[in-house]
Amino acid sequence: MQFFVYFTMTEGKRMNPPTPEGMAEMGRFMEESFESGIIVSTGKLSQEVIQVELAEGEFSISDGPFIEGKELIPGFTVIETQSEEEAIAWGKRLRKCMGDGVLRLSQLSGTSSKDMKA
Repeated sequence: MQFFVYFTMTEGKRMNPPTPEGMAEMGRFMEESFESGIIVSTGKLSQEVIQVELAEGEFSISDGPFIEGKELIPGFTVIETQSEEEAIAWGKRLRKCMGDGVLRLSQLSGTSSKDMKA
């Protein structure tokens, strides 16, 4: 099972950075997660967006940003776990490193290149 893990920034509200202890714990936690294969990928979304639209057989290309400030996703991680419970436990550990706030996990569905090779 794969999950898209993210948090959003609230417009006009600053996020407190993790404590030095939290950063150290996060470093250890992320290293463990990469080594164990739980983390599939991690990164951040650009505010610059390219939109490809097809209408009545004609393409139009538009440049963004299209994401509103209140919807900004400053970073994301895709994880792979054996169960939803394992994903939640992973999310709790990450949120604890980060400090107070909300972390969202959304299960991904679809086909990956890994599935195609099987």
